[in-house]
Amino acid sequence: MIRSEQVRFFLLRNGIEYGELFAADTAPTARMDRSGEIKMSLQGNFLPDALDSRGNKTEVNWLTDEIKPVLTIDGKSEPIGVFMPSKVTPSESRGKKTLNVQALDRCWRVRDTKVEGSVYLSAGTNYLTAVEGLLTSSGITNRIKTPSSAVLAEDREDWKTGDSYLTIVNTLLKEINYKELWFNASGFAILEPASIPTVEKIQHTFTNRKPQKGNQKEAEIVRLYPSITRETDIYETPNVFVCVCSNPDKDAGMRATAENNNPQSPLSIMRRGRRIVKVVNVDNIASQTELQAYADRLVYESMTTSETIRVETMLQQGFGAEDITEIRHDDVFGICVEKAWDMQLTPGGKMTHTLERVVVNIG
Repeated sequence: MIRSEQVRFFLLRNGIEYGELFAADTAPTARMDRSGEIKMSLQGNFLPDALDSRGNKTEVNWLTDEIKPVLTIDGKSEPIGVFMPSKVTPSESRGKKTLNVQALDRCWRVRDTKVEGSVYLSAGTNYLTAVEGLLTSSGITNRIKTPSSAVLAEDREDWKTGDSYLTIVNTLLKEINYKELWFNASGFAILEPASIPTVEKIQHTFTNRKPQKGNQKEAEIVRLYPSITRETDIYETPNVFVCVCSNPDKDAGMRATAENNNPQSPLSIMRRGRRIVKVVNVDNIASQTELQAYADRLVYESMTTSETIRVETMLQQGFGAEDITEIRHDDVFGICVEKAWDMQLTPGGKMTHTLERVVVNIG
């Protein structure tokens, strides 16, 4: 059966579809980069005339409207993201007019909301309640969250006029060991804990065999780029982490220690025959439990090596930021985290993935 693909670019006004944009002669590109403050973006050339549902020309408000690309594979449609235009540049070549559109996910709205006077959060406020209040003030009402009981240990007024709400949100999320704010393909804000990649958390599989029909989690590798880079420094890597959180509002600070005592790890205290200590100062954190979890995560990360692998697949649905992905390709296999991906938004387009393979240093 021949695979069927279609990409459409719907226009949203106040969250409601009202029209459609049409790509010009080059394929627009959607991107995810987990290292960016804003994780997802869209860039492409479009025809200047947008149409409504009846096929009539309609005016686009580039200041407030949003773009929602939708990818349909074998009759199943899913959005790729919801993007706010950040730059629209008209151009004309040989009598043909086009618009070059650069757009960002809804994190941009949170980043552009700034502290005008001060932000005050009282002791005892639930962290996620505080985050959601900031998102609401930024115009973000659609959210998916993993609940947390963590509360602020003291009154907070850390931020000054002009600071971005996105900075505040990410600071608070970090203090409860949550991921930075990101938005899924439907434009919902995602509030979820940071986690260690494990087999149980795999969301996608890249393989060099034909996926079973209807298996949305598997993607066939079109090309595996042969270059694999490895980054590690076993000589300077600590095997003891001491995390200290000192707060002037408290009589006593918090302290958590985590040690690498894994006898299989060449970096462990036992195998190295010495303690290599790193002291990490933490400005604020929710509780002693969260501080210990943070220290434990630092130990795990110290025991891993980062390998970067790039693969190319056909277009796929259901990808977000930092997805846990499995790769199975001859002698290249393992659990990975998506560092970045690019999608050519056109039928027959390719999707390029930059993966960070997690390799535990054990002897």
